[in-house]
Order: sequence, then C-alpha cells, then structure tokens
Amino acid sequence: MNFNQFKSIYPSAFLTDDTKNDPNYLTFPYDNQWIHFDKKQLTSSEIKLLYLVFNKTVSNENTGNPQSKWSDFLLDDQLHLPVETGVYRIIQFDINKKDTRFDKKLWLSSFKSFFKDVQEAFFINDHYGLLIHRYSDYSITQDETIGILQTLDDDFSTKTSGYIGQHWPISIDFKRFFKEEQAIFFNQLKGNKQIFSLPDVALSYYASDALSKSSIIQHLKKDLISHPETKELITAIWLNQGNISLAAKYLFIHRNTLQYRLDRFYEESGFSLKNRNDLLLCYLLTI
Repeated sequence: MNFNQFKSIYPSAFLTDDTKNDPNYLTFPYDNQWIHFDKKQLTSSEIKLLYLVFNKTVSNENTGNPQSKWSDFLLDDQLHLPVETGVYRIIQFDINKKDTRFDKKLWLSSFKSFFKDVQEAFFINDHYGLLIHRYSDYSITQDETIGILQTLDDDFSTKTSGYIGQHWPISIDFKRFFKEEQAIFFNQLKGNKQIFSLPDVALSYYASDALSKSSIIQHLKKDLISHPETKELITAIWLNQGNISLAAKYLFIHRNTLQYRLDRFYEESGFSLKNRNDLLLCYLLTI
C-alpha cells in the first residue's frame, strides 16, 4: 500500500524523516521515512494488522527463527531484553539495486559468514535489513565491513548502502539508540557516502536543522548552490581532509586543474578551501 491508501483509512497518519519516539503513536519504517499512526484511533485488531503489514517480511525471512527476541525487541513494543549481558552493534543495510534473480537468503548467509558472534541477521522488507553481532576482541573494523559489502556487491551485482552502528551495552536504552541510528541511516541514504557510521555523518545530520533556521547560512547557500560544480569541489576537499592530491584523484582531474579551481573559487567567494575554518563553513553550506 502507498501512503495515500493508508491516509484514506487512517486520516491522522503522517510521515516524518525521524522516529518521533512518541509512545502515543505506532511507528514503522516506510520508504526511507517513518509512518505514524495515532494509537488512540486504533483498535487492538488494527494494531495487530498494522504490525502484520509492516513486519511480515521479518517473520518470513528471519533465517528460520520467526520468534526472534531481537526483532521483537527492536521492531515491536516488546520491552524484554533479547539477551542479559554483552555489548552489541547493529549494521543496517539497504540493497537498492538488484535483479530478479537476487537470492536474499544466499546474500544474507554470505554476509553473516564474515562475522563472528552474530546474534541475528534478517530482512525487514525486500531491501532493508539488520545484522546484530556481539563485540569481542576480534570484531571486524569499519573498513573491513565496507570491504565486505563491496565484495558482496561485486558477487551479487547489487548496490548496497550500509550504516555501521556504534557498540552499545545491552540495556533498555539500546532500543532507543537503535531507533536514532535508524533515523540517521534513512536520512543520510542519499548522501555522499555509500557506507558510513556516526562520525562520517554526525556533523551534517545534527547541524542541518539549526542551519536551515539561519538567514545568513541560507543566503550564502543560495549563492553556492547556483553552481553545482562548486558543491562537488567542496565535497571532494572535505572528504579528503584538505589533501589536494587525494581530492584531485577523487575528482579524476589533474592536481593543477584542481588548484586552478580552488584559486578561482577563492576569487569569487572569498573563501579559501585550504583553510580549515573556511572549508568547514563551505561544507556546512552544502548540507
């Protein structure tokens, strides 16, 4: 069902880019956003039906374990912890390019095989899912996780976006942290990085709301976005931490060409992307 169909049945339903975390609403991931239903306007049967509609893939694809304590805890209103102790990390994945021959079970099995201490891995819908694993001295690093997803993309002819969560000790707060990480992932899916973690996107995610309220920032941003190649230039310098040679490789241009563009940008804007403060401000203008 599309949103308009839900809206025709539940007029108070609405979409947001974040989870809202309001106990008065029933909330589900929906098309890279969140859909919310007022619990006061739902019968117990309707609540059960909505859970079935939005979480049916979990029960069907949950690696042979439909009574999953992890999925109940993370996706439903269950408050019981899935385990008693330990530190865990959730890796979110979104496969946004696949052909009709794509085998979800084989992909998931392959993905799990790279990790030790996997607690659970499952698809929530036909393209989005989670892998939960326990922290140990042998836990895979972020760079290794990026390499794994890139390898799977090559093997399965897919294009996967991923969010590598932080390690959190299991507690009632774990679910709240996951909901925020989920909101970050959905918000940043169309950003510059295909696979990322909190340090990669924290600045753009948490600063975007404040920046949108600044008349100064909006005025500067209006001038900047009128030249699309300028955003590409700033992004390249930012992602490569001000290293001109690496930024030139990122843009597939000669170092001297990039240097010329930097000089021209300085002449036109008064901002030097070689200066860390200027670069930070200009990057914020691209968010």
